[in-house]
Amino acid sequence: MVAALLAAADVEAVVAVGRRVRAAAWAPITAVVGTRLITAPMSLDDQRLPELLAGATGVLLLGPRSGLDIDGTGGSAVDVNGTRALLRGLEGSSSMRFLLLLSSALVFGARRDNPVPLTARARVRPNPSIPAAMERATLERTCSEWAQHNGVACTLLRPSVVVGPENGLWLSRSPWSTSGLQVSDRTGPVQFLHMDDLVSAVEVLRTARYDGAIAAAPDGWLTASQVSALKGPVARVRLHRSAAVLIADLGARLGLAPGDPSMLEASSAPWVVANDELRSLGWVPTFTNEEAYVDSDRGGYWARLTPRHRQQMALGGAATMALGLVAAGAVLARRRVRGGS
Repeated sequence: MVAALLAAADVEAVVAVGRRVRAAAWAPITAVVGTRLITAPMSLDDQRLPELLAGATGVLLLGPRSGLDIDGTGGSAVDVNGTRALLRGLEGSSSMRFLLLLSSALVFGARRDNPVPLTARARVRPNPSIPAAMERATLERTCSEWAQHNGVACTLLRPSVVVGPENGLWLSRSPWSTSGLQVSDRTGPVQFLHMDDLVSAVEVLRTARYDGAIAAAPDGWLTASQVSALKGPVARVRLHRSAAVLIADLGARLGLAPGDPSMLEASSAPWVVANDELRSLGWVPTFTNEEAYVDSDRGGYWARLTPRHRQQMALGGAATMALGLVAAGAVLARRRVRGGS
């Protein structure tokens, strides 16, 4: 996102905030563009931050407290208190025109009675048992109220599950990988939005200064069986939802299974969204659900192939095996003929 902002013609300066940001990461870009980059390796509640952002016309709240798990759910590492502190520090700013929050379509709730797909006008009803959903909903209210009070356009961006090579480790540990511990009565489809398409969506909304909630997802969706086919043969343990969540929670407490156990519940019911409103603003996804998953999955060479290539390899393998059997039969027959003579 920082790279995209540095390359934008209407941006004069970018302040990259985060505990792990390093100016060297964008050195190749800053060397050729005229946009000024200021790195702020600090948390959102740092008292120096409001002064550093003085004169800023827009703020993009994009990630969790640390790491690369920008996955559409954020796990349970969303910095609610830090965001509130930052907004208090920006109270009354005369230059601020735009605020964007990367939320999640999970705020609609992972519920079996959800329509497929959900629209941006669907009611927000996060599952109380899923902390990530509740915290995202809290952040949405916080940002909306602050923006309304300060006369600032506010975008609440609600993507589906976001994946990319950067968070492939998260995906491999998540229930959306369809490996490991799974909910046996899992129903409904899932969507995988590529990180690059998320960045382009943010750019479209920033340029338009879109005011309101909007969903982001690729066209269509995948069923659980389709994702399993993309993943390929792996070990899977399917349990009832309550039992699966209990075991995942125990594993997390013992340090045996990293991740948010409540994501098992999040994956057990549909919350796929329509992208027509975002498309109407000129946004076009460049990755399909299948392509985004394959580009992110760490399941080995087989998982990185497209379904068509897998089919071709399977057919080629079957043909090779058949030819091998014919050749082996011919060799045996020849040996028997020679032995008989």
